[in-house]
Amino acid sequence: MSATRAPVPAGARPLPGAAVLGLFVVSGFAGLVYQSMWTQYLGLVLGHAAYAQSLVLALFMGGMALGAWLAARRSRHWTRLLAGYALCEALIGLLGLGFHPLFERYSRASESILAWLGEGPAAQAWPWLSASLLILPACVLLGATFPLLSAGWLRAAGPAGDGRILGGLYFSNSLGAALGALGATFLLLPRLGMPGAMACAGAANLAVAVAAAWLSWRAEPRPAAAAGPATAAPGPANARLARSVLLVALASGASSFAYELGWIRLLNQALGTTLHSFELMLAAFLAGLALGGAWVQRRGHRLADPLAGAALAQVAMGIAALLSLLAFAHAFDWTAALVQGLSRTDGGYRLYLLGSAGIALVVMLPAAFFAGTTLPLFTLALLRDGAGEAAIGRLYAANTVGAIAGVLLVTHLAIPLLGVRASLVLAALVDIALGFRLLALGRELPSPRRIGVLVGASLGALLLALAWGRADPRAQLSGAFRTGFARLDPSLEVPFLRDGKTATIGVVRSRSQGTVSLLTNGKSDGAMALDLARPPGGDELTMVSLGALPLALHPAPRRVGVIGWGLGLSTHTLLGSHRVQEVETVEIEPLVHAAGARLLAPRIDRALHDPRSRVHFDDARRYYSSHRRRYDVIVSEPSNPWVSGVAGLFTREFYRFLHDHLAEDGILVQWLQTYEIDDAQAGSVLAALLQHFPDAALYLAQDNDLVVVACRSTCPDADASRLRDSAGLAMETARVGLGSDAALALRRLGGRSLLASYVHAVQAPVNSDYHPILALRAPRSRFRADRADTLQRLADNGLPVLDLLEGRRPPPADADVPVLAGHSLLQARQRALLLAAALRQGHHASSLGQRQSELPPAELALQALLGLSTGQVQDIPSWSVAAAQVAMQTLGHLDSADLHGVWIAPAWIDVARQPAPVRAVLALYAAAAARDPAAMRASGEALLQRPEPLPLELQEQALLVAQLGAIGLGRPQEVEQLHEGYGVALPHSPALRMVRHLVRIRALEMRGAGAQPGAEPAR
Repeated sequence: MSATRAPVPAGARPLPGAAVLGLFVVSGFAGLVYQSMWTQYLGLVLGHAAYAQSLVLALFMGGMALGAWLAARRSRHWTRLLAGYALCEALIGLLGLGFHPLFERYSRASESILAWLGEGPAAQAWPWLSASLLILPACVLLGATFPLLSAGWLRAAGPAGDGRILGGLYFSNSLGAALGALGATFLLLPRLGMPGAMACAGAANLAVAVAAAWLSWRAEPRPAAAAGPATAAPGPANARLARSVLLVALASGASSFAYELGWIRLLNQALGTTLHSFELMLAAFLAGLALGGAWVQRRGHRLADPLAGAALAQVAMGIAALLSLLAFAHAFDWTAALVQGLSRTDGGYRLYLLGSAGIALVVMLPAAFFAGTTLPLFTLALLRDGAGEAAIGRLYAANTVGAIAGVLLVTHLAIPLLGVRASLVLAALVDIALGFRLLALGRELPSPRRIGVLVGASLGALLLALAWGRADPRAQLSGAFRTGFARLDPSLEVPFLRDGKTATIGVVRSRSQGTVSLLTNGKSDGAMALDLARPPGGDELTMVSLGALPLALHPAPRRVGVIGWGLGLSTHTLLGSHRVQEVETVEIEPLVHAAGARLLAPRIDRALHDPRSRVHFDDARRYYSSHRRRYDVIVSEPSNPWVSGVAGLFTREFYRFLHDHLAEDGILVQWLQTYEIDDAQAGSVLAALLQHFPDAALYLAQDNDLVVVACRSTCPDADASRLRDSAGLAMETARVGLGSDAALALRRLGGRSLLASYVHAVQAPVNSDYHPILALRAPRSRFRADRADTLQRLADNGLPVLDLLEGRRPPPADADVPVLAGHSLLQARQRALLLAAALRQGHHASSLGQRQSELPPAELALQALLGLSTGQVQDIPSWSVAAAQVAMQTLGHLDSADLHGVWIAPAWIDVARQPAPVRAVLALYAAAAARDPAAMRASGEALLQRPEPLPLELQEQALLVAQLGAIGLGRPQEVEQLHEGYGVALPHSPALRMVRHLVRIRALEMRGAGAQPGAEPAR
């Protein structure tokens, strides 16, 4: 691509247009890498991605406005503008290279400063002001680059090339920015982390600086060769026109960024609030700007009246923004079609991202295209009017000041008061009004017919947006990006839906089930029954457990901190104990609390009205840092880690921070979802936590929800009597099955050693603030519907795995352990008790009229086992299959005492009359039932050595029982010997694949620790 060649100043040589545009592509790429990384860094300071995005946008634009203004004031007196541009790029690169070490020092100092400031406005303002100072110098330098480069090129090319130069620079910089938004998140951040991405951008700026310096040396005149002033005296500019265009540029900048923020907030509801989706939306917006600049580059020089063209672009931008609401209203259907039509694989996720980008382009591209034409056309109009090259910087500064105003007004005023949709409509009407104002300033007034067409088109677009541009609330809360359905079920009600500062909050009510759900941007963040007379529903088992476990574990939980309000049920549960003196709940979105106060009040009365309950709308890091206090208990219940910004609450640095804010005997209670996440990601969270806590315990609150208890010292034993501190607490905890020590013990899966073995087994890297692997990988796991179910499988696989690894013992049959829906471990215990009773009696009554699909698990296997065991077993293969299935439903779920008559001295079969293979199987199960390591080791290998062809599932059980026996005997080296001798040739079943792997890992750890024969198993 070449610029228009024109006579150049004395001593100068023409600039190679393609090289200059290439430099600005690289510069734009680096600039958006900075913006993306700054958003990540400042999210650690401000606590929410939405706040970080708005602050970085405001500072990015504000700094560039100041830089452009300074360049406009000074550049008239400079001869070598390209050299000045090279200097700016070099300084930006050096700041980029030094940013990460500076941020680390700032973070450490900030904690001390906040503690010194304490409560009050100063502590509230410190994170915002200090974070602003971190990035403002680079932003100012970034703002100076465009005026310097464009003015320098215009000097060399002369006025004939103004349209192509301005449009080409806007195009190349916006194109580089779009590539930077994508490259930062999908290329640099996953491979290099935040420090590496910043360093890469810094190196790119330094390379641009070197190239620009070479171009300056080659093309620009030396001061001695330059005759007269650096620029010709400006012509008689129309001062009134210049002021009007600057004001229009300011207002247009505000509208454009109001669109960007509004579209992102709206599309978050359709595409999901993830790091990937945000960058795709940003890239779509920038791509529109780039295309607009490209149009001006190709056509701008042909425009007789650039101001009239800018006026039409302003009106067209407003109309396109109004019509974008129609596209948004259909985005849920398009997203649902994507989710339903794609396979839940890595390849499917790539196509989903491509489809998401397409949806974002349909919504954003038309208006963004016209936004990309306006600033080059404004600049072109002023240059042709004789304003001089200083007008470039002034116009750029005015536009970016408007962008700042748009970001701040939309985020903190318009959206909370009017909502996202109305804010976007208002911005569109402003753009249309600006277009008509520019038409009035033009050389010639348009014909009445053209005015009528523009007015009619604007009114038509407004009516369409008002009539059909409103999304169905059932669509907004459908979570189409997860469920694949574009609407909620018709039976569900939506009593609450409002736009907050950071997210759109809704409440969904099911009258048939008696439950309510809180949703953030369409993603459910908790559900529960409003009536205590109903069975627990939704996430009640988990939310009550988060409050009950610390009460049962800690002897004196006087001061408690809760991160995240959610439904308020955890806070409500904690306040049920008279031992708790204060509960401080930190929630960053006030509307979450408002929704609970309005619709959930009867169910969370203590959280709302107890004087010991204090709710603070703030970021947890800032709030805890500004208060010189430690907590006996901190409960962290964030949303899923794939939600943008949430993964920062699962990092090594955050767990160190929480550790430092706990009392010496304090405990951290962490909710860890195991759905829409894989084992490696869950392991990365646990790896981060274990780095700072010497002891930990793991509880299964309900299916797919783990609760990790991390302790600054040794974790205490749970005492259920502490949950009877008050009548209300006793009733509420008993309702979710937490009324006895046995119920608590059943939910406890293991201790720190189990978590460490799991981290080792899944080879999990540590999740860090600066290497956010969780934020990058979790969105893909959400799409694939992954499950990190290994830890739960260790407990419910049916064999006594945790008994040998962790010393865990199932509660006795007569223990008070209620059966609850949504907790498969409780249901498995109940099923095991029924199967054991049937085996002791030697018969089982079953309704033969039932269809096979309606029979309970192991029902058919039980009947087959009892029928085949009459007398001497004749059909050994069939008997073995039935025995293996029933054993997997009983052995690991019942205590040894409750397996007498079942597998220990079985009452349902005459062992002495059975053939050798059957006796070998019964010996295996008797050893496992008794938790006898020596017998398990011997009987397991004996069965594997038998010559008869036994079912694969039985062989796998024998292998695992033998390996567990070897661990129990303190002979871990034999685990690998058994694997090499038998396991290599034995296929892994889905249920036991990771169990077998983790048992081998534990054996390797024991060998590394120097376990001796006869040593106690790891606890």
